[in-house]
Amino acid sequence: MQRSRAVLDKVDGRRIADNLWCLVQLPSPTGSERRVALAFADMLANAGVEVEFDNAIPESPNVIGRLKGRRPGRTFQLAGHLDHIDIPHQLPERNGTSICGRGAADMKGGLALIIEAVRVLAANGCDFPGQILVTAWGLHEAPLGDSRGLLNLIRRGILGDAALVAESVYAQRDKAIIAGKGQGIWNLTIRSAGESRHELNQTKDAVGLLETAVVAVKKLLEYGRRLETGPVNMPNMSPDSLFIGQLHYGDFYNRTATTCLLQGTRRWQPGMTSECVARELQELVRTIPCPSNVSAEIGFQTVAEAYRMDPGASVVKALRWAWQGVNGSPMELGHIAAVTDANRLVPIGAVPTVLLDSDNRCAHADREVVQIENLVRSSRVALLTTLYFLEGGQD
Repeated sequence: MQRSRAVLDKVDGRRIADNLWCLVQLPSPTGSERRVALAFADMLANAGVEVEFDNAIPESPNVIGRLKGRRPGRTFQLAGHLDHIDIPHQLPERNGTSICGRGAADMKGGLALIIEAVRVLAANGCDFPGQILVTAWGLHEAPLGDSRGLLNLIRRGILGDAALVAESVYAQRDKAIIAGKGQGIWNLTIRSAGESRHELNQTKDAVGLLETAVVAVKKLLEYGRRLETGPVNMPNMSPDSLFIGQLHYGDFYNRTATTCLLQGTRRWQPGMTSECVARELQELVRTIPCPSNVSAEIGFQTVAEAYRMDPGASVVKALRWAWQGVNGSPMELGHIAAVTDANRLVPIGAVPTVLLDSDNRCAHADREVVQIENLVRSSRVALLTTLYFLEGGQD
């Protein structure tokens, strides 16, 4: 640990803050990440990394960086996404301890800590075996994001022997995540025949929509409650869930409605597939009693499949060792309900992948704020994890 401690002491919070400040100045809503990709690539190059672009998606290019060690060995991948949700945010703010701006918590803080980790290793003469692969992509945030950038890299085989994604759920920051739930977005549309008109002029074909919508909501809530009391297939994992996030009925206070739209999420444990989940929802909708003038149909968009990993995988051991080395406390095993890019790297790319908190307490919030000291700590954990994995557990 003594040799590693000397390297850790070179992590500089001011550089992390400067790079993050630059990144949050550049809006990168899902599908329009090119400017921030160029900036991130420049930062990597300035840190001593060989950089190339995958321009298969011109406005959402992949950034690929490589830092080769002095000796042959394995490849460790440091990864993250470039986009943020397309929700208005106040102008970026910075003080001596924190930075606020859209994307700061999700996940430009993670990108900034990756840059610092590889910069330190490059400045230290690349004194490690194997190589570090840095990858960053857009099109992550659903529902617009479909992970095409990452999937392109997976198809091309631009992957590590193991990976660390600098993103997690803050409540799970001290856990080594070995399993993640799958997630999908469901859209239920209930329609009645006829056309909208003044409430006093409504016709018989406008009757029944609201009653059907009420029954649909009740059935969805009942289904969700059954899931919440259902079995779990891994210790300490939460059960499956269904969430109703939107309900839209009508468009004016005295017009008859012809459409009701409901939308939400469905999350499931490892062992279940999106195909099975979609089939369950279809069967549920078929049980909704509809008058002859009303129809109900549900669509389903898979965001990511569930996954699980071997808790004894070398990258899991590396992360836990690094966490204890930096924080002085053990890191327990855990599971996550939120979708991260581990949901693609593990089941599709067959890459054992761990997650690392990048102070994302305020992810997707009205004000995304990160504390620089937390990014410094996580950058040190990322650096130590990298060294431990590449050196095969040797200090």
